Amino acid sequence: MPKKLEELNWMEFGELVPQKMYTVLLPIGTIEAHGVTHLGTDVSIPVHICEKIADRIKAIIAPPVYYGITRTLYAYPGSLTVSSSTFESYVTEILSSLADKGFSRIVVMNGHGGHLDELKKAAMLVHRQYKVQVAVIHWWVLCEELTKEFFGETGGHAALDENAAVLAIDKNLVLKERYKKGMAYLIKDGMNCYPAPGPIILYKENEGYPDFDQKKAKAYMEKVIQKIEDEILDLFNKWANKEKYYQ
Repeated sequence: MPKKLEELNWMEFGELVPQKMYTVLLPIGTIEAHGVTHLGTDVSIPVHICEKIADRIKAIIAPPVYYGITRTLYAYPGSLTVSSSTFESYVTEILSSLADKGFSRIVVMNGHGGHLDELKKAAMLVHRQYKVQVAVIHWWVLCEELTKEFFGETGGHAALDENAAVLAIDKNLVLKERYKKGMAYLIKDGMNCYPAPGPIILYKENEGYPDFDQKKAKAYMEKVIQKIEDEILDLFNKWANKEKYYQ
C-alpha cells in the first residue's frame, strides 16, 4: 500500500526520510470542465498513476495540488484558476519544502496542459537551489505514441485518452448519458478562442472522440502506468550512474 505523506506521523516521517525513502511524487492538476468527466479529472489521473507506481519506485506520495492555471475553459461552470505568478511561486515553495525535508528526488506528475512553463521554471529553480533531482512528467504527452498505438488515433482534452483514464479509475465519474458529439471542438491553427467553444478539445480532425468501453479503458491505463513507471526507473538509473560520464 503506497505511503501518503499526510497520513504519516511526524516521527514515522523522520524515520523514513531520507534514511529509507528519498523519492517523493507530487500530483498536480487543476479544476476544470472536462466534457462528461468530473471537474477534478486533471488531478484524479495523476493521483491514480502515483498510487499505482509509488511502491514499485519506492516513493512517498505528497498531497496533490488541485488548483492550477485554467485558461480557455475558465468560463465553464465549476472551472477554477489561479494566476501564473501565484501558481509558479506556490509550486516552487512546495518543491523547496520537500527538498528541505530530505527528499533528494522529486517527481511531479502533472495532469494539466495549462501550466507547463510554470512547472518547468519551478523545477529548474529548485534543482539549482537545493541540488536535488527533479522530473516533471506530463502523462498524456509522454504517452502520446502509446495512445496512438493502442487506439489507432490521437487523444485530446477530455477526449479519448483522458476519458479512458477516468473510466478506468471510476466509471461513476463519467456521465456517458450526457455525451454529445457536438461537445467536441477541433483546435485550428491561427485561432485562439476564449472561451473554447466546446468542453472536449480535439487536436486532429476526426480523431480523439471519447470511447466508453471500460474494459478497453482499463487495458489502456495499465499500459500507461507501466510506460510511466519504466520511464521513471530508467531516469533514476541514469541519474544514479551519471558520474561515469564525467570520468
